[in-house]
Amino acid sequence: MSDIEEKNKSKITRKQYIQFAFVMIVMLSLFILFVYYMSNNRQKEIQEINIDYSFTKGVITRISLYKGHHIFVKFKIGNSIIGGSDGMQKPTNKKVGDSIWIKYSNDNPKSFITELNNGY
Repeated sequence: MSDIEEKNKSKITRKQYIQFAFVMIVMLSLFILFVYYMSNNRQKEIQEINIDYSFTKGVITRISLYKGHHIFVKFKIGNSIIGGSDGMQKPTNKKVGDSIWIKYSNDNPKSFITELNNGY
């Protein structure tokens, strides 16, 4: 092959740029829709909790500061032990094994927020 043919072969065409831009726009749009959906879903869950709630104490099982601040807890409602995670927007000096206040929905105890959440 000559040098001219190699240059033409490796050159990205305008059509390829447009296709790449289209794919990137679609991927970005899907990501934004996912974040929007998750945010709305969590806001609805917090509203549900605030309508009819109770308080209990739970135990911190894990604290994650990597890629967002999350606190993992376990607590007992009746004969059931419920575990899960919640966002942690407030700074804390609590450690794994410490107790923490939890506000949970009476209709669905798996929906809860901890005292370290701004929605508490």
